[in-house]
Order: sequence, then C-alpha cells, then structure tokens
Amino acid sequence: MKLLHFKITILISLFVIGWLSLRNTSSQSATYQKIATVDNSCDCYSTSPLTKIVINFNGNVPGDLLSFTNQSQANCFAWQEFISLNWPTTKSASFGDPGDTNPVAWETYMPENVLFQPEGVPPPEWGTLVSEEYASKFKTSRLQFNPSKTKLLTFAAKFDVKDTVKGLNPNQAAPFGKPNWLGAQNKTNVWYEIKLNYDYYKFVVDNGYYNAITQHDSVRNGVPINFPQGVYNGKVGAIELKAAWMEVDTPSSAKWKQYKLSNAIVMDPYTGKLRNTTVALVGLHILHKTQNQPTWVWATFEHIDNVPDVANAPTPTYGYNFYNANCTPTQVALKNGKTVTVPCTPNTPPPYYLSEGRVAPIQVTRVNSIDPEDAVPINTRMQNNIKTFYPNSVFQYYQLVDVIWSQLPIPDPTKPIQAPQNINASSMLSGKAIVANTTMESYVQDSNTCYSCHKYSTIADYSKDTINNNVFGDFSFAISAAQYPKNGSAMKFKKKGKK
Repeated sequence: MKLLHFKITILISLFVIGWLSLRNTSSQSATYQKIATVDNSCDCYSTSPLTKIVINFNGNVPGDLLSFTNQSQANCFAWQEFISLNWPTTKSASFGDPGDTNPVAWETYMPENVLFQPEGVPPPEWGTLVSEEYASKFKTSRLQFNPSKTKLLTFAAKFDVKDTVKGLNPNQAAPFGKPNWLGAQNKTNVWYEIKLNYDYYKFVVDNGYYNAITQHDSVRNGVPINFPQGVYNGKVGAIELKAAWMEVDTPSSAKWKQYKLSNAIVMDPYTGKLRNTTVALVGLHILHKTQNQPTWVWATFEHIDNVPDVANAPTPTYGYNFYNANCTPTQVALKNGKTVTVPCTPNTPPPYYLSEGRVAPIQVTRVNSIDPEDAVPINTRMQNNIKTFYPNSVFQYYQLVDVIWSQLPIPDPTKPIQAPQNINASSMLSGKAIVANTTMESYVQDSNTCYSCHKYSTIADYSKDTINNNVFGDFSFAISAAQYPKNGSAMKFKKKGKK
C-alpha cells in the first residue's frame, strides 16, 4: 500500500508540474520567439583584419555598416546587399536555384510606375506589381495580369520615352534625344525596370508624396524631401533598384542555368503587342540611403558573361551577351522603307528607335576595367563562397562592378535646396574614377558616374508652382515621377494594407 501511495503521489506531482508548465507557456505565447536557425556565413575579403566583414546568407537586408572606412568594406556591404536582395521568397527554394523563375526578394518591391499613379492618386497596397490603372491600358490583350505576381516590362531603353510604350515614361537621367536601347547578341532587346523598397514606399505614402502638389506644399513649408536612412542592425532605409533583363531566346539551352530567370509580360516596341516571355538578369543597380551614407551607397552588379573584362580574355562557352569578336555590321530595314547600318564600333548608340525597326546586336565593351585591388579579389572570394554553400547557384556567375561611397558624407539638408546638390566630388570614393554598368550606361561609360547625374534629381513638376520645380529630390529620380490631379487638388491617402 505504501508503494502504491508513493506512485500515486508521484503521478499527481508530475501532473501538477506539467499543468503549470503548460499554463506558463500559454501565458507567454505572445512573446515567445523561436531560436533563429544558423545561416551560412563567411568572411568577405578585406585588406585589414580590423575591417573584416562577415557575410550572412539570408534575406535580411543590412541597414548600414557600423562605419565606412575603406573600399573593401563598401564592396563587402554591396555583396551582402546583393545576397539578401536576391534571397528566394519561396520556402522550398534555395539561394539561386537554376531555372527558378519565382521572384526573389527585390522583385517583390514596388515598381516606380505603380507607386506614382496617374493624376497623383494614392498608390495600391504594398505587394502590388501591376496596378489596375496600368493593367487597364492593356485590357484588350488576352494575357492575364496578376497584380501581385506579374512582372510587366515596358522600358526598352533607360533614357528615352520613344523606346517605351503606352506613355510609361521612365523619366531618367541624361542623355536625351537619341536612341539608346541595347540589343543583345541573340537579337533581343534589353528590358529595364525600377523597383522601390518598403521603406521608400512607406515614406512616400505617409507624406503624400505620390502627389506632386503635396511635394510642392512640403517645400513651400520649408520641409525638404529626405528619404529614410538605414541604420546598422536596424531599419533598412530607402532602396531604389534598377535592373536590366535580357530576353531568353532558347530556354532549353544550358546557358540559362547560370542566370537568374523570371517570367515576364513584355510589350514589343516594334509591334506594340504584349507577349509572355522569360528574361534573364544581366545588370542590377542598388541605391541605398544609410545613416553613415546619407549621400547613398551606389553599388552595381553584372553577369560575368556580358562583355570581356580584360583584353584577350577567353570567350565564354556560350559567348558574350553584348560582344562578338567577329562582329559584322548589321543592315536594318525600317518601317519607312529606309535602311540603316548598325556598326561594330563599340559603345555606339543605335541609329534608330525600336518603334522604327527590329532589334540588332549592339557591340559593347567595358571602358573602365573592374578594380583589381578590391573588387576583383572580393568577387573571387564571394563567388567561391557561394559555390561552396550553394554549388549550383546562379549567383556565383555575377560580379560586383564597383561601389561609390563618401568619406565625408553630406548631412541631409534641413530646408529645401535647389538642384544640383553641391556635392564634393573628391569625397566620393570608388574603385575606379567613373563607375558604369555596361548594360545601363552602355554609351556613357567614360563621361558620367552615378552621383554626377543623380545630384540633379528634383521633386516632381507642378505647373502652378514652377519656381519650385528644381528643388533637390534627394538623389532619387523616381520621386519626380509623381503627377497631380487635373483639377489641381491633392488627395489624402487611405491605407489599404500593411507590409
């Protein structure tokens, strides 16, 4: 009996302890946090152990560095951005799975022409990739537009409106007034898109800056437009991305196992018709405003097979995307009956618009070699690290071209100022004096670098307040895309959803 009583006592005690444990767990469920899984990580190349940066393979976009002290740090920060921004959005995917056309993180950001709607009306909720207003422009098409999944590409040139369609103006920096589309060696044109992250979106929405009138009201009240800054181990800050996509002509080719692929709907500037296609990422600009870099961090990446990086480099297995050592001039018949010649002289803009004639290959070379002191060894280190952790990843075939950062950052203005921003060029550092991406600055590689154009950014034009049309737009051309209602009144935004 004593033994039985002892066993019963033990069972009762265990029951009470278990019940209390469950009760305690239940009461704390709201604050319970899972222990984070350990990510793959590696050291990024650095010229000094004091400035070594650890790269983490996950989707957490860094807000800033603890400090920027040299070029290798800036380059490593850019590689961390590139990895995090290209992190998969589907749980079953690994980093850079070949053939995976699902969107990566940055592809879920909002397109510029969705954030800034016609007549300055409030934008749709976060996560919308094609707004109803733009989808309605193509309502006669049989193609299906999914507002949260469709990649709609209509910019066939980075700068000129004549190479876009349906009035979707990219409103970018100079040069203007001449054709500057880019034709790949597979005789397809490159498509461009501009994406804005959630911090950028929220800043615009919270302040009503999707409307040009509100922007002008702000500056008239002495409030400058200063985008949010990223913080080290904190908020991300404003990010603006510009991507270049090459069309996939032969999906079955093993070549495309080395590229980030996405499904897209494109509008052919020559035929004016929409079609489904697959595109391959060949260039990516990452513009990121941070607390330590209020003049933004300017990073740019390319696919390694775009153009030769050094003289007499061996030709890749599948050839270069924008260069042919055996190039011959191409004769193109235009709609007006004339014939023009696309030469083999490198980096020469085409002599016609895509609305006038079909695509021809453009010969491109890199004018400014990739910095051998920092960028080249960092690229090698990071490509090898990616290959080690993710042997089949397509991102081992991309390379950092360069990063621009400031050693003497200019603080945000406390009141509106006129463009251009008076930036000290000698304080802006990079591996090379001029930074250019061969897919996006193809024809101005020797004349302009990122900030030399973006310092001319302004707020959006407003016809009833032209005196303020030249107010500085904090290095972002996208903010100038805002429009205003025909009746001249601003509209208040009603929040439609959360991040």
